[in-house]
Amino acid sequence: MAELLILGAGGHGRVVADAALASGAWSRVFACDRNPARASGELLPGVALLAIDSTLTQSCTLHVAIGRAANRETETAAATGRQHVTVIHPHASVSVHASVAAGCFIAAQAVVAPGAVLGRAVIVNHGAVVDHDVVVGEFSHVAPGAVLGGGVRVGRRVLVGAGSTVLPGIGIADDVTIGAGAVVTQPIAEAGVYAGVPARRLK
Repeated sequence: MAELLILGAGGHGRVVADAALASGAWSRVFACDRNPARASGELLPGVALLAIDSTLTQSCTLHVAIGRAANRETETAAATGRQHVTVIHPHASVSVHASVAAGCFIAAQAVVAPGAVLGRAVIVNHGAVVDHDVVVGEFSHVAPGAVLGGGVRVGRRVLVGAGSTVLPGIGIADDVTIGAGAVVTQPIAEAGVYAGVPARRLK
């Protein structure tokens, strides 16, 4: 069994570490962070926090656990030549007929249905639903309790806010933020922030 290095020692890093421990897929789980203040102690019990210089070796698998899409993309690109791995909580439901790229995180109670396609380093957070034939672009985040209806197309670096809903078949452009609780009833063709029921562009 390989070791797992989690890059990112914030709240999302703790969630990923918890799922990794629960899965039992790695012989050892440890973490590091660019912030020197997060270079010692434990991220969770049994998950040591180590200085980044001492941990970034080629001998362990890597998961970039950074919530902000731009930073997650930058760190993923910087770690070339490493094995980026997906972490799936054992209480998530992921169809064997879904396609999940490297570096994704799927949290407890999330559902990824048949025909769904997740790009690199996508986050599907607690209780979120990615329905059949949905495509989620690289570095996007489906926040807790969000629902993507069947056939939705989501671009890169999109945040689908907590408790929001995207109706079936709708397309979402790159770099869109959908506010918490929003209901997207029409395609979104331009980057920006959208909120409300139905969702409207705010900026």
